[in-house]
Amino acid sequence: MLIFSKSIKPTLDRFSPGTTLTARLLTGILFLSFLAKLFLIYKEGAYDRSILQMEYGFGPVITSLYERGSLEACGVPVGLDFCGVATRMPLLPLMYASLAKVIGLQQVHIAIAKTVLFTSLLWLAVIYFSRTLNRYPLHRLALVALSALLFLGPQYLKHAISIHYEESLLIDLLPAYFLLLGALIVKRRSELPLSGFDHWILVFLLLFGASLYFLKASMLFLGIITILAPLVLLKVPMWMRLFAFLPFLLGLVWWGGVNYNYHGTVRLGSSYNGENFYRGQNAYSYKIYPEIHLDRLIDSSEAILNSGERFTLPNWHLHFPPFKGEWEWHDYFKQLGEQWIKEHPADALAFTLRKVYVFYLEPRKVPFRQSANPATEPQNYNEASLIAGTLWITLLRVLFFAGVIMAIRELWKYRRVDNFALWYFLFIGAYSAPYIVGFGYQRHICPMLIFSSILFFILTLTKEVPRLSKSES
Repeated sequence: MLIFSKSIKPTLDRFSPGTTLTARLLTGILFLSFLAKLFLIYKEGAYDRSILQMEYGFGPVITSLYERGSLEACGVPVGLDFCGVATRMPLLPLMYASLAKVIGLQQVHIAIAKTVLFTSLLWLAVIYFSRTLNRYPLHRLALVALSALLFLGPQYLKHAISIHYEESLLIDLLPAYFLLLGALIVKRRSELPLSGFDHWILVFLLLFGASLYFLKASMLFLGIITILAPLVLLKVPMWMRLFAFLPFLLGLVWWGGVNYNYHGTVRLGSSYNGENFYRGQNAYSYKIYPEIHLDRLIDSSEAILNSGERFTLPNWHLHFPPFKGEWEWHDYFKQLGEQWIKEHPADALAFTLRKVYVFYLEPRKVPFRQSANPATEPQNYNEASLIAGTLWITLLRVLFFAGVIMAIRELWKYRRVDNFALWYFLFIGAYSAPYIVGFGYQRHICPMLIFSSILFFILTLTKEVPRLSKSES
């Protein structure tokens, strides 16, 4: 195999595009992706719907920010009437409320604005990365092919046009981060000095890492890893090392102050995390995941599996305990989930292993069904789109495991903290862990498959870890 790859490499190098042609091809791919997103937005957009009606509890928070400039929102969790400031992390509502003041409240307008901004960021990142590949003609060809696969993929387009959940932002932001980081790593490996523009990119990478937690509380560890990675993998100025975590720490102080001023107690996460934790750790979810959407625990009294088995669901919408506030609600469900783990350790372990399988191996759309009753399942997807999505996810899983195998091999050869193979596992582990503890749907899995493909690409460029000089060590 090695002899074969060496024999065809000169031929592939000869057909690889030059730097200028690579940039044009990448621009064409991102432009096609942009047009496809606009087409899907107009095809599927609800033109009469406002972002004040957004799903997943964001609507009330955005309404409060837009109308009163306050994070206090009431009735965010379904069936509950208390008010709070931490049901949702603040970054997404703040961003959409700010956009709405400029372009209006229609969801379609917000989706278009997000598409323009994020596709532009992605284009800048992939073009910048391509400019660092002067010495790697074969990798220029691979970058074009990979970009076409990732950013014209059916499931990427599906989730990238949404505005209703955090992963619709992460599916663009995370690839942009890793493309920019990869470009700086290639420069370091090529012993090229970082320019003033490169240092601004470093600042962006650090600020991005600091903001992840405030976009989605489960991204805490990934945020920390994305701040640490440039500090370890690159030659970063001392002032940047000293202040790298300052924006994140200032954000925590602010967020703790918001909760303290409202509740009289310091809390640093999202109060929704308690219920989300319980959804991933209970006997009902153990029965129906990944077949049925776990929201049915809230609004349904019975579930029917495809096998025909029937069993009762709690229907929390009708039987919520009377909570006095958001953190009482959080603590109640968190303790309920912990209690189930203690009382049913074998089931909890089996459930965790199933979630590991779903997150890393399952090629189908998860959950398989939205409805608790298969007879009432909405027919939102035709067979062709489901098959196309399955094939795309399967192909990205092949790249994922190719990256895992390469990273294991490289880490075995070079057991060092600056080995990118180590960070390959840190990035993926930090992103995946919350969904293994809680639950993972396709919208959670797709960003990981996309950025892990980029990590694999970077791995092929950093197979031999350069030795740190004394000044760097």
